[in-house]
Amino acid sequence: MPTAFLEYVKDDPIEHDRFLALREGLNLLRPYFHNRKVLDFGASYGLSICALTELGANHVIGVEPDPDRVRRGHQIIRNLGIEHKAQLVQISYDAILPFPECSFETVLANAVLERIPSGHRPYVREMWRVIKPGGYLIIRESPNKYLPIDLHTTGGLWLIPWMPKELARRYAIWRGRFRHDADWSTSGWRGIGYYEIEGCLKGPYKLISETGRLRHRLLTKLGLPASLFDPYPTLIFQKTAAAA
Repeated sequence: MPTAFLEYVKDDPIEHDRFLALREGLNLLRPYFHNRKVLDFGASYGLSICALTELGANHVIGVEPDPDRVRRGHQIIRNLGIEHKAQLVQISYDAILPFPECSFETVLANAVLERIPSGHRPYVREMWRVIKPGGYLIIRESPNKYLPIDLHTTGGLWLIPWMPKELARRYAIWRGRFRHDADWSTSGWRGIGYYEIEGCLKGPYKLISETGRLRHRLLTKLGLPASLFDPYPTLIFQKTAAAA
């Protein structure tokens, strides 16, 4: 049922609203999930897994390193009765995925890459490795590191994404936008960039450009990525058949 998870969290307004917003956002990308086998990279306790199953994915496997989140996700999946089409697997914090090449038709990384302190490249390479030719890599809801303003972690401090790590942290603390005892490395202070992701893709690919805004269409005409200047770009790369 499309309202299964909403009914499950009906007494928790925060979780209810979070799931509703996530499902509405992913619904815009439904053709990339519907009737497909999907890997949900960085699935936490399964919010996006539930959204993907409700949007028609054939089978969803989520991966998450935090054992407490995995335990909670297992309980949610059991309570919703979707074990036949949804799994949550605990993995290590390294970049190795426990799946053979070409295992999935779509891989989703939703609001996760910016929280990896060791760098994104090996993780993106692994996600790309497990995608079948013709399949898709979707990266969304990660802040754009090319923009000079940080909307994600410090609530709008300028130049944070362009500063060295320790200087950015000290400045955010000095401005009262970050607690001195919080973990800056995993805060998402510096996001992702199109060219960084592109450099990780082995073999031929096709960029699926956004067209929803005038800037998207103008940048595409200029031969640039449509979402190059979006605060939270949606990046969709298709692994072409030639990549096999």
